[in-house]
Amino acid sequence: MEKEKEEEFIGKAKQFNEKINTIKSQFFSALGDFKKYYIYYNKNPEVDEFENYYANSKSQLQTMTKDLLSTTNNIDKSIEDLNKSMLVLTLQLEKEKKINEEMTKKMVHLETTENGSEILIDDSKEKYNIQYYKNVELLIGIIIICIVLVKLFKVNVPIIIVAPIILILCIIAINR
Repeated sequence: MEKEKEEEFIGKAKQFNEKINTIKSQFFSALGDFKKYYIYYNKNPEVDEFENYYANSKSQLQTMTKDLLSTTNNIDKSIEDLNKSMLVLTLQLEKEKKINEEMTKKMVHLETTENGSEILIDDSKEKYNIQYYKNVELLIGIIIICIVLVKLFKVNVPIIIVAPIILILCIIAINR
């Protein structure tokens, strides 16, 4: 849509330029004729031929002046249309700038939230690893204590009875 308007304005500008150049190229010739026939007519008002040439050259200059004035008015109208289009585009651009600012703020907020989430995940992993190592240490400690107790008391307790007790103690220690 905007491309079509742009091409339309460029086309009009070329037409205006051509019309002005045409008037410019004809104007000095017509002005020279007007001066010449003005002098001839005023020196010899009785000669009808000079009067006709004078009237024709005067009419030609007036026509060129009207065309130039019309072209100038059309240029002014095109400029006004361009100004209106530019105003609309400026308003749209301002609106888009505001939207861009809001989106940028949201993006920064999301990036900080993402960074915060990564920190929380890292902290959670660290806490999990610490707890895991504590549990393993407790399990090893319980197993060592059970072995020491069995050796101290030299009780011939079958492994089938000791294993569930060790398992229960491990589960209790891990759940703490």
